[in-house]
Amino acid sequence: MILWLTIPPLLSLPLSLLLVAFGNESNKLSAGAPLWVLLLLLYFAFSMFYVFSIKNSLFSQLPPLQMAAQGIIICIVSMEAGAHPILPWVGVLAAVSGFFILLHSYSQYGRGTHLPPPVAHAESPSSDTASEPWMRSPFPYVVLDNEGTIINANDAFASFAENGSVQGENVTTFFVPGETEAVVGGKKHAIFQKAKDGQFHFLLVDNPPAQKNSKTAEAKSELELFDPKYGLYSRKYAQLRIPEELGRANRYRRWLCGILLKVNYTYLPGRSRQPALEETFLAAYVLYVKESIRESDMGFSMQDGEFLLLLPETPQQGAKDTALKLIVVPESLDEMKKDYPFSVDIEYGFLYYSGNYPLSYEQFIQKLYASLGGSAE
Repeated sequence: MILWLTIPPLLSLPLSLLLVAFGNESNKLSAGAPLWVLLLLLYFAFSMFYVFSIKNSLFSQLPPLQMAAQGIIICIVSMEAGAHPILPWVGVLAAVSGFFILLHSYSQYGRGTHLPPPVAHAESPSSDTASEPWMRSPFPYVVLDNEGTIINANDAFASFAENGSVQGENVTTFFVPGETEAVVGGKKHAIFQKAKDGQFHFLLVDNPPAQKNSKTAEAKSELELFDPKYGLYSRKYAQLRIPEELGRANRYRRWLCGILLKVNYTYLPGRSRQPALEETFLAAYVLYVKESIRESDMGFSMQDGEFLLLLPETPQQGAKDTALKLIVVPESLDEMKKDYPFSVDIEYGFLYYSGNYPLSYEQFIQKLYASLGGSAE
């Protein structure tokens, strides 16, 4: 709400009064009516864009828009008021700087920081399952109807077919439902299955043939690298993957940013804890997070209510904008939590790593948790 008190006109009025108060009649220069009209139209455009950016949570655009708008006011008002001759040039510098920062922001972050959600096609029988987190799993995953016909599969499973398309085929081409193990694509897999909403879901995990006596244990070990509850990588995988990314960033001097999100619940007086409702909200929030980051970014489920996002080769400001966006829940989630007996507070921690010095996994995690504190209701 406080951002609305920073819109350019609210700041321009006291700034203009200050310039007039320190003006000098002998230094007055008339800008002329045409120039006044042109600059005020540009000022109005920057102000409207500022309001639009607040409404759409485009916080990185606010400082350069503010610089450009106030630079225009400083330039023309200081000339008309007879302020010190250097002030109009200060206004020009501020306006030009704001414009070029805004232009640079678009060129750097506009390509992939905020990705639009995929468009669902009502006529497609797999549109509901296509948005499921498991469909983006690195493990082969397939969905069947009650006759065993494949209605959806992720890329890992589709790779088993010669033409890369498996929809419409019977699953017995690859394995027999009900088995706990099968050889698919030349590899032995452990098969995990469940029924949901009248459909049957199967997850395949590599089961190395060299260790026949520990097949189930190996399959579970592979499964531990992925959190099935939220469709994110697990904390165990974070301990393996993040050191690799830190080493790569240090070796090639690449940017690497980390965002730690922590979801807290505060219950109304006299209300008992409702774990099922907490999980419902958390699952919806995690889906929103995954739809808000790029495909090249990685998400890890660290522990209850805590998630770590790893953003490779991302500028500091772009990653910070993403963090600020994610702690403000969208309208759909905001409406959802109104019916719950608790309020939701989302904190974030942020770390920018330039790659110019060695950084261990333990140091990376410690710094992220130390920065935890930014929050939004």
